[in-house]
Amino acid sequence: MREKLFKCTIGGHFMKGIFIMLLFSHQLYAQQTVTGQIVDQSNIGIPGVNIALQGKSIGEITDFDGNFSINASPEDVLVISYIGYITEKITVGSQTNIFVQLKEDVATLDDVVVIGYGTRRKSDLTGAVSQVTAKSFESQPITRVEEAIQGRAAGVTVARNNGAPGAGVKIRVRGVNSITGNNTPLVVIDGIFGGDLRTINPNDIASIEVLKDASSLAIYGSRGSNGVILVTTKKGAGKTKISLEHFTSISDVSREVDVLSSADFATLKNRDLLAVGSPARYTDEQISGFQNNPIDYQDELFRTGVSNTTQASISGGDEKFKYFISGNYTDQEGIILSTGYERYSIRSNFNAKINDRLSIGLNLFASRESFLNNVDSFNRFKGGLVLRALTWDPTVPVHDEDGNFILTSDIANNGFNPIAALLRSQIETVNDRFNANFDIKYKLLDGLTYNLIAGANTWNSATQSFRVEGDTSIPDSNHTFINFNAGRFTAFQISNIINWKKSFGDHNFDITGVYEFQGDEGTSNGYFTNDVLAGGFFLSDNGDQLRENFFNNKGVNSIQSYLGRLQYDFNKSLFLTASIRADQSSRFSGDNRTGYFPSAAIAYSFNNMSFIADGSTFSNLKFRGGYGEVGNQNVPGPARFALLGNVSASGDGVGVDNGVISTQIGNPDLKWETTTQFNVGLDLGFLNNRIDISVDYYQKNTIDLLLQTRVENSAFTRFENVGEVENKGIDFSISADIIDTDNFTWNSNFVVSHVKNEVIELDDGRNQIIGNITSIDGTTNALNVIEVGQPLGQFYGLTYLGTWKSTDDIPLNDQGTAIAQPGDARYLMDENGDNVFGGIGNGTPTLTWGFNNTFDYKNWNLNIFVQAAHDFDVYNQVEGALNGGTGDFRDNLSPNSFNAWTPDNETEIPRAGSTNLLNSSRYIEDGSYIRLSNVTLGYNFGSFFKNLDSAQVYVSGQNVFLITDYSGYDPEVTSNPVQGGSNADVGSGINLGAFPNPRTFTLGVKLGF
Repeated sequence: MREKLFKCTIGGHFMKGIFIMLLFSHQLYAQQTVTGQIVDQSNIGIPGVNIALQGKSIGEITDFDGNFSINASPEDVLVISYIGYITEKITVGSQTNIFVQLKEDVATLDDVVVIGYGTRRKSDLTGAVSQVTAKSFESQPITRVEEAIQGRAAGVTVARNNGAPGAGVKIRVRGVNSITGNNTPLVVIDGIFGGDLRTINPNDIASIEVLKDASSLAIYGSRGSNGVILVTTKKGAGKTKISLEHFTSISDVSREVDVLSSADFATLKNRDLLAVGSPARYTDEQISGFQNNPIDYQDELFRTGVSNTTQASISGGDEKFKYFISGNYTDQEGIILSTGYERYSIRSNFNAKINDRLSIGLNLFASRESFLNNVDSFNRFKGGLVLRALTWDPTVPVHDEDGNFILTSDIANNGFNPIAALLRSQIETVNDRFNANFDIKYKLLDGLTYNLIAGANTWNSATQSFRVEGDTSIPDSNHTFINFNAGRFTAFQISNIINWKKSFGDHNFDITGVYEFQGDEGTSNGYFTNDVLAGGFFLSDNGDQLRENFFNNKGVNSIQSYLGRLQYDFNKSLFLTASIRADQSSRFSGDNRTGYFPSAAIAYSFNNMSFIADGSTFSNLKFRGGYGEVGNQNVPGPARFALLGNVSASGDGVGVDNGVISTQIGNPDLKWETTTQFNVGLDLGFLNNRIDISVDYYQKNTIDLLLQTRVENSAFTRFENVGEVENKGIDFSISADIIDTDNFTWNSNFVVSHVKNEVIELDDGRNQIIGNITSIDGTTNALNVIEVGQPLGQFYGLTYLGTWKSTDDIPLNDQGTAIAQPGDARYLMDENGDNVFGGIGNGTPTLTWGFNNTFDYKNWNLNIFVQAAHDFDVYNQVEGALNGGTGDFRDNLSPNSFNAWTPDNETEIPRAGSTNLLNSSRYIEDGSYIRLSNVTLGYNFGSFFKNLDSAQVYVSGQNVFLITDYSGYDPEVTSNPVQGGSNADVGSGINLGAFPNPRTFTLGVKLGF
């Protein structure tokens, strides 16, 4: 350099050389290396903090210890920003080493959103993501994670299938896509796919994010077609914290179904017998005895359930090591006698920083669940135990004078005593689960990191069933069923994630690349026998091989994935996101194995403009738009293959020959089901974001549906790509800090979702597919239908028009006799006089909302949560069975029987003794409801105890009251389809006697050290 400067003086350029030297020396003085560390309020270094020179395209990112180094001039201003913390601006001046302690930004800390393979500030999002933080539900004594999501995430529908302890909960994100496939969203827990929300301790959760639009979902490709629920569990930090909580709950049935009392039933039974010339069955003395000592089978079936939950956690850590360890025990008694659920779980999350470049994490989780006497495991082809109890003879006690069960009655329900079935049976299922996740992060270069996530989980299940539903004193009758079933499922996942973040002035880039592999293997085996006179499960060998059945099964699946994603923003105003994912699934063959799923989204924020920057009134305005595609591979592993099944036949009527028969036709052309989605959204903020509003409109279409069809004129099935389903909707949410003073705060959140679902096309030009959920009256009449132009969940049956009147011109049949007599049920007929079957209602809500309010006054806390669903029907087969006159339901136990049609009182309720068809609109009811889901009042005594950080006592009520016109227990519950393989969404809203949701009151205490 000196030589070059010397040469500059030759040829008359001496003065120019002097100028260059002076300029260079100034640069040497102006540009200096500034080092420093960025820490949090616990003085722990923060990795990934952005350090930028204001107004220049120069920036750096802190390492794992929060250290940084940047070249800057004295007049430069360092802009230090990180998600969840208040941005700091520091003039360099003469400083060469700068120590900065960032303060948490209370207003935005909860706005850090997990988006899959990373995080983002909510204000930087381009897609539609709903977030539920622990803060929104921590004041409620919940035992299920699904309860935390219900009514708190716009566009997400959560419905309890039934109120049995540990029962499944149905979650749907922006409607339903698949007709015969699974519509359950993917659950990702700490980066690992395939989690089960039921097994998670809600106290372990830090946040829940629901990815809804395709631009957010496309990064999960084939796994994201039904939405994705991301669960982030708690991590330790700072001083050691110990948390203890215990609560005891008392549950009962929230209301009863109106049925005839013992005395009323006996009175009406006598009336009907006398009307046909038969003698009365009951004496006046007996009826008087029923009035004084009624027999109520709802009282016999239901009980007050007592539940206990205990949970504890310890967390903490320093710069080098952080930990969170928790345990949970839940013991629930069902409100139906002899039912219950028990869960143990333990979780440990460890994070260690090995050096400035390397950090590792290890998450371990184990749980055991036990289910006792799941009511869906009993015979339900003619109604569940709840329905059988409601229709049982109310004049016959459970036991005779000697204490023996009275098993049958010649009136009312023709089945066996449901109380005896429960008390004599023991059906126990035990599920063991173990998950292990290992996480390595390595800083390759400044801004460039590599992340390895390796996870494995195992699930083992064993069911021992000893079920007695008949009279064991009768040999060779269908009374005792013994079943053993063991299943094992193992899965593993390896995700390789590389991420590059760099800022060039106002241009910010975040690029992610992923290679991922997942595999699973499932096996099951079991034994089944019936018609045995056995005293228990382990005495099942009856020596009759014809009645002993053994079975086993195995399935293996794998999927390999590649992902690229670019996130860019300019000056925190213009945001762009683009991604593409390629999935290769073992469920498909040849050229159909690989699916490509692209997405793109754009957002523009006006927050830098002057009319928003001051934040006094209008503090946020952002428009979002996106488009993307996701896939679905949810078919059985052998769906593309031809399958054979065993068959036995006799050629001579004496011997039996065994063979095989085709059960499924293969389809090597089977390919991905694809969902395309378009989304536009608007985010608004007012009064320094004390009021936040978000609204989204979306349209998603699912094509090439993976539909299991029946080959024409055969009993064979075949999986094909046919048909299309569309969902359109609006999601709206508003949250507000209505009052925020030193002594009193009031926070309110309201979410509402409207979705319109429609079947656009079916296979081979068909307009409808008759469903396989059938009536419980023994007729096998279908109750559901999939119909073009209508939503999934369509009910099928006859249109009820009331009763034939004595003045009606009743049509004649081919024999010239009237097709009915006055007082019979009347249905819609065609021009040929035949009853018309068609769609008569729908069980899928189109409008759902939730309203959550939290009040804090000094040490008092009050939470009120209201949840609702509207515009849907319930196919109430229970009410149909109560009206009797069909199948096993021989007598009318409905109070409507007092107003039945008579020649002197021609009502719309059919006459006594007429035929009752359960598959008609007579039993369609409006299912709309508004529910007070939770009220919790707590008081914190922490300030009164020196060694406690917090001590809270609370009382709570769940499902406190229900506003609905529905006549049953609860319109939200749906009976699980009796027929195997039925999609719950095509049978939504059909009540065959589902376990009702309980009303629960809780007393609990929380301690924090």
